Amino acid sequence: MNGCEVQHSNPDINSDLTLENESYYKDSNGEWQRTSHSKDMVNAINRRIEYAKEHGARISTKGKNDTVIVRPLVLQMGNDSITGHENTWMWDLIGILEEEFGTDNITGFSIHKDETNPHIHVSFVACHETDKDGEVKCSISQTKFFKNPKQLAGLHRKFRKKLLDKGYDIELENKPIEEQLAGYYDKNGEWHQQGLTPDQLKELTDRELNLRMEELKMSIKRNDLEKLEMAVADIMATSKVEQDKIKKEREILSAQQNALENDRATVQAQSKALKVREMNVRKRELEVAELLEKIQSTAETCNQILSEEKHLDTKFLEFLDREGRRNGKEYRKPFEYWYKKFLNERKKKHSDWWNDMLERSWMNDTDDFDDENTGYDFSA
Repeated sequence: MNGCEVQHSNPDINSDLTLENESYYKDSNGEWQRTSHSKDMVNAINRRIEYAKEHGARISTKGKNDTVIVRPLVLQMGNDSITGHENTWMWDLIGILEEEFGTDNITGFSIHKDETNPHIHVSFVACHETDKDGEVKCSISQTKFFKNPKQLAGLHRKFRKKLLDKGYDIELENKPIEEQLAGYYDKNGEWHQQGLTPDQLKELTDRELNLRMEELKMSIKRNDLEKLEMAVADIMATSKVEQDKIKKEREILSAQQNALENDRATVQAQSKALKVREMNVRKRELEVAELLEKIQSTAETCNQILSEEKHLDTKFLEFLDREGRRNGKEYRKPFEYWYKKFLNERKKKHSDWWNDMLERSWMNDTDDFDDENTGYDFSA
């Protein structure tokens, strides 16, 4: 109606009948109205939820344990069953639901007439009300209405009986095995459906299996030739693709071989250059080793000279002390003064390396002194 084409995969839908589908919602006065927009359905649900919250219902919105605020119900009848009730069957079903779950809890429904069997989709808000001392308390809980799977399954027979009372041509008991569910009778004689029995399941499974096998055989015979032609075409196409692929791989391999030859020549040249560098490095290592030996020998000679010079200076100073005591004169201090000046003058003429050796001599191991501390009159 809005100019939108709806795509679906259900083969049982007859698109020519889709415009005959209808939807209804409950307005704020509790009256059924034809929907003009999907918001009508949403608003009807929200009104019931708000009423429940105003009377104490708690709605959880924490993700994993969200409260189910609305539950869909689906009721279906065969075309033969609604003969003579074409305009009332959906309202009869809604009346049964309102009686079972509460008038205000059934907030909307849609009638689908474009599938194999007509059926309705119903929105049900599981609002449970209690009246204590004139005060209404509400809670949103499905378990207040569906206590267990057995009780839910038992509603089927209950609904059928009510429809029979309204004059519908339906069977009270279960349908043939394809639609029959196993169950039990309670102490009141009520039938509770809860699942297929093992024998029923086996019979149904065997029947479906045989049917599928027959369909498969027919399909194989019908499609053998077509599949063979398709297989040949696929083989030819695959062969062409493989040939093209092999040709490209050969071209790539040839290019890689050429690149490998170039790389091999490059590696050989680099290897040769590396050997030359290794020889040069080895030669330099030998030269450095020889130079280090010469430096070590020279250092040992210098240390020997310094040691001898130091001992010689010490013996000479001892000699000056003896002569001074023997002659009653001071020989050592004047000598130290003039030798100190001599060393200072020599330092200016020699290199830093030589001066470093002089620093190791006996004169630099003594305390600093100058001519004012000698006690000797150099002016005489």
